[in-house]
Amino acid sequence: MRFRPLLLAVLPALAGPAVWAGPHAEMLGEEAVTLTLDPATGALALDAVLPAPQGDVTLPRQDWLTIETLRIGGDATPVPGSGVLRAARHMGRPVTVRLTGTLPPLSAGIGEVARGETASYLLGSGWLPVDSAPRARFELNLEVPAGWRPAATGTLGAEAVGAEGRSAQFVFTGRAADMGVFAGRYTVGEAMHGELRLRTYFEPRDAAYSPAYTEAVAGYIDRFSAEIGPYPYPGFSVVSAPIPVGLGMPGLTYVSQSILGHGYMRGRSLAHEVLHSWWGNAVAVDYRRGNWCEGLTTYMADHALAEDAGPEVARAMRLGWLRDLAALPAGEDRPLTEFRAAAHGDRQAVGYGKAALLFHMLKAELGPEDWRAGLRRFYADHHDRVAAWHDLRAAFEAVSGRDLGGFFDQWLTRSGLPALRLEAAEPEGTALHLVLGQSLPAYRLSVPVVVETGAGTERHLVALDAGRGEATLRLRAPARAVSVDPDFDLARALAPGEVPPMLGDLFAGPEPVLLALGGETAAAEALGARLLRRPARLVDAAAAETAPALIVVGSGAEVAAWRMAHLSAPAPWSMDAGRARAWVERDPGGRLIGFLSADRIEDLASELGALRYQAGQSYAAFAGGAAVVAGDWPTGATPLSRRFD
Repeated sequence: MRFRPLLLAVLPALAGPAVWAGPHAEMLGEEAVTLTLDPATGALALDAVLPAPQGDVTLPRQDWLTIETLRIGGDATPVPGSGVLRAARHMGRPVTVRLTGTLPPLSAGIGEVARGETASYLLGSGWLPVDSAPRARFELNLEVPAGWRPAATGTLGAEAVGAEGRSAQFVFTGRAADMGVFAGRYTVGEAMHGELRLRTYFEPRDAAYSPAYTEAVAGYIDRFSAEIGPYPYPGFSVVSAPIPVGLGMPGLTYVSQSILGHGYMRGRSLAHEVLHSWWGNAVAVDYRRGNWCEGLTTYMADHALAEDAGPEVARAMRLGWLRDLAALPAGEDRPLTEFRAAAHGDRQAVGYGKAALLFHMLKAELGPEDWRAGLRRFYADHHDRVAAWHDLRAAFEAVSGRDLGGFFDQWLTRSGLPALRLEAAEPEGTALHLVLGQSLPAYRLSVPVVVETGAGTERHLVALDAGRGEATLRLRAPARAVSVDPDFDLARALAPGEVPPMLGDLFAGPEPVLLALGGETAAAEALGARLLRRPARLVDAAAAETAPALIVVGSGAEVAAWRMAHLSAPAPWSMDAGRARAWVERDPGGRLIGFLSADRIEDLASELGALRYQAGQSYAAFAGGAAVVAGDWPTGATPLSRRFD
């Protein structure tokens, strides 16, 4: 279809100086935006009016976008070469900008703007002129051709359908960087939850999921409102995305179409995105000082729903976080204050997992009443403001009356995790004498200790603030067994035996060397460099015997034969699953050995290229480059547990 531009609807004129004010009496900026978009071709025309600009106005500088006209107070003016219209030049007079362009097509990377066959999007503010006001009231008028539906962050106003297309008006108050505009061949589902308008924008093939999504959103809004404070927006929308994302925006989540039908998306993932309406949007992140909101959202959504499913489910989630931290390459193990974005990959282990464990420990330290009171205090004090880690600390200190400086400092500013030791455990009647230790420099810890007695299981907390500490526990009956932090309630290094060896250990520990069997050195070098992200060092059979960490590479038969000749223990699996496979074991001396094999040696690189995504597993088999089997070896005895019977 050839795009015929629709008549641009003009929003009501905004006369006089800026008068809009936010909840904290700050002066809001103003901007009226009319966007005409043909999602099929990406062609767009954009008119933006800033009636009373505050400070400098930054103009968009995108390869795909052209500034056609720039006016100050109605008079045409040259576009500044710097891309910044200085306040001294516009002097507070209205600034009008007209832009045209063509959205770039979807690509392998995820850009801020793109067009696809069924949906297009514009994220953030890189496509808009914006002034220096921290927050603004944006009036958005969106025009699309027939067969398409527009959506945006903000409050939905009027919608109209004409012979040639559809228009919709939204009002969004917030940071320009939090804005999103979307258009797709959507079927719109809607449900009212009290005064909240809940919507889904799904492709027709997914429209049947809409009632389940709006019902789930309503439940999460009620849940988090009770825990934190009133929901901050007039509604919530779930918008289908043509890209592999799950983005939380003010009152909206943009979710990959490919996962809408999965149950986990309507579960923890959707809860996570709804909770971002409070954390990250209504209360924004001071990214210069670290991103606190991903960890808090993970803890209050993902972990809370895991707790609802049962203590073993929540325990498994915490263990998963610790495993991800254990698998971190040394260069990515950084303090929480250095996690500044909603990153995935290696840094997600720190920004999501370690931060969530911080909040788990904080809740245990304060108790549930002060925990909830601190959350509500933090939200009330920083709604529609930017907040940092120190603001969270201040809120919890205010409600608890405690100095939490030491707690936050040790978990925020230090990399790595403490390693615990159970140095001695001696029962004496109904007493149990313990000697605990930890790696140095010491953390201040409240160490959970679980004791099995003839009268049942007892749980105790032992204070440990030095490299070594002693405690005597008074029990109801003689001790039969003791375990230190068996439920993984602390952010700590995992002890040997608590988890089996993982494929990620190959990338996190001593630099492994490669032994290429059958003379296939080129294939081994190529695969090793890809997986290790650095040139691989090959060794001969003699040097392999003394290497601190080793990866054995070859055909399936060659690797299986080498393994049988060098490890006396029975093989933990068949060693011939899939077309290629990888697994890790430890030899009797504790040395880590990785095994990489393929049915055809020339397929090693293509089949095992995604091996790093299985870092938390002990073994994985691949076919067509995708994992078809993956899992863990059974765990063994741990030095953090003792039995006395």
